[in-house]
Amino acid sequence: MPIEKNSSVIFNSRPDSFPIPGEHLEVTNNATIDLDTVPLNGGLLVKTIALSVDPYYRLLMNSAYKIGEPIEKDDRFRIFGHIVGRVIRSELTGYKPGDYIYTEAAREYFASLDGGATRALVAAFQEYAVVPKEAIQLRRIEKTDATWEEYIGVLGMAGRTAWIGFYAMAKAKKIAKREGLRVIGSAGSDEKVKYLKEELGLDVAFNYKTENLASVLNREGPIDIYWDHIGGKTLETVCGYIDQYNTKENTEFGVKNLSLVNARELTIAGFMVTEVEKRDGDYGFSKLAPKLVKEGKLKIRTEVRHGFDAVPQFLLDIQKGTNVGKAIVIVNDE
Repeated sequence: MPIEKNSSVIFNSRPDSFPIPGEHLEVTNNATIDLDTVPLNGGLLVKTIALSVDPYYRLLMNSAYKIGEPIEKDDRFRIFGHIVGRVIRSELTGYKPGDYIYTEAAREYFASLDGGATRALVAAFQEYAVVPKEAIQLRRIEKTDATWEEYIGVLGMAGRTAWIGFYAMAKAKKIAKREGLRVIGSAGSDEKVKYLKEELGLDVAFNYKTENLASVLNREGPIDIYWDHIGGKTLETVCGYIDQYNTKENTEFGVKNLSLVNARELTIAGFMVTEVEKRDGDYGFSKLAPKLVKEGKLKIRTEVRHGFDAVPQFLLDIQKGTNVGKAIVIVNDE
């Protein structure tokens, strides 16, 4: 096998606010990789086919760099996330060249966080990536069972987080609308609201940027389960989060009415899906979700773009809420 170009997406510097393509994130085409000799250390060499772009990458940009410190060329970190890829070489039992895999951890790197050396297993956004044998959620997949977009989206971390969180944290016996719960949903644009109503069939959907949440809840509530990915005023009204990813330090929105947690006997809980899954299992996700996707009963909207050059702008669009659907980038043909 020849030496190949290995395009990558790089964290170039830490932003104070929104990440600007070309300034805080950039695509580099300078690196190369020898497919025959790159050390695998018992893992896999994978060619990336598709990758996920997620809001929390903005938080990683806060932890990887400290403002005012120089960032040398060799100290920059490749952006990482979740990928679908094809195995090129294998030193891992059960995997062979030509197999397709999904993983949430496709390259080893070492970072110094809070003054201490930390080893992390992450998925690098690069054309070719080494997958450690200990990789998180590493599994072989079949191209005939689902599309690459489904593996990254509804059957990937986004879908798994929603499923496990719903059953583990909400203690629900049903998966929301599919089995009878009355669902009220909000989104940040009229287009997204239309999708919630017409394609997902929510009972109530509204634009939280243009309609008063308190009025909606007075009219349509009360509610028993509240799932929050937005935070800020929305969380305060219901008693917050992506809307605070791009704020400067110590300027986050503070929830001012937490005294109501006691008065209304509320339960507030956060969770890390990987930790819940280690402790309690996946609540039937791996067994049931693929079947529901094939039957059209479990849906997720995706927005697909192509090539590494799409990643920096995609991350900015996610932070500003201008994308519509789970962000997925197709990097290569099979």
